[in-house]
Amino acid sequence: RPNRLAKGLRSNKTGTIGVVVSDIANPFFASVVKGAEEAARQRGYSIILKDSDEDYEKEEEAIQVMLAEQVDGLLITPVQSSKETIERLARSGFAFVLLGRHFDDIETDYVVTDDVQGGFLATEHLISLGRKRIAMINGPLYISSAKERFQGYKKALEHYGIRLDRSIVKDGAVTTDDGYEISKALLNHESCLTGIFAYSDFVAFGAMRAIREAGLKIPDDIAIIGYDNIEFSSCLEVPLTTIEIPKQKLGSSAVRILDERTRDRKKDVLRSILEVNLIVRTSTTQIPHYAMQRRSTRR
Repeated sequence: RPNRLAKGLRSNKTGTIGVVVSDIANPFFASVVKGAEEAARQRGYSIILKDSDEDYEKEEEAIQVMLAEQVDGLLITPVQSSKETIERLARSGFAFVLLGRHFDDIETDYVVTDDVQGGFLATEHLISLGRKRIAMINGPLYISSAKERFQGYKKALEHYGIRLDRSIVKDGAVTTDDGYEISKALLNHESCLTGIFAYSDFVAFGAMRAIREAGLKIPDDIAIIGYDNIEFSSCLEVPLTTIEIPKQKLGSSAVRILDERTRDRKKDVLRSILEVNLIVRTSTTQIPHYAMQRRSTRR
């Protein structure tokens, strides 16, 4: 078998790509990595995977490990609570591509999805079903995807003449537990919700648990829509409507761009924005007549 280190000494390359994602326990990232691994293999690369667990210090540590392994380039889903590590990488000239998130004020290669459009599609779908009181359980707003999904949510409300109510927009949800705790608190103070748009399917799973514990029915009382279309979303007792991201394409596109960058460091910035799609399942329907009457009485 070829010796990777010996080969690297001859070619100044090791044939490896470092991949740093923010939560490998989330099936979304597993699918992204699968797409990246397949594309890397086709180009003669192997991958080394690290998980930052949405922790900036772990992200720094993971990147240092990758550089010590002398990888040819990096794919990174940045934590974004700080940007110093990414700024240093950008200044160094080392080849890397941001994956799923980006910085507006740092010139980097990246592959993302159209999250403004995704937020718009999700909110528009709920509005089209007669849902007007729509909460958003969002991720931290320093994350670019959360910020852009909120922009899409806001854009849809404005388009359909619905006033934005900041009291039913909650930030900071990343995990299922986050979705549960934030939704539980929201439902304790808000009796008139008809819809919830969640930052991710994982967050939506937590929100669905909170809705059930509140004695409400999905979708009769509250319709809910997630984001990512992970495999579990279609297997729930009430299958989850969601925004589908082309997860494997996200990974494979990032590898393609990284490969181009390693071959030509002087290329202009390489960026790709992938389209998203609405996947409708039974967690969203028109408001039943009896549910409208019950809500009217509750008011």
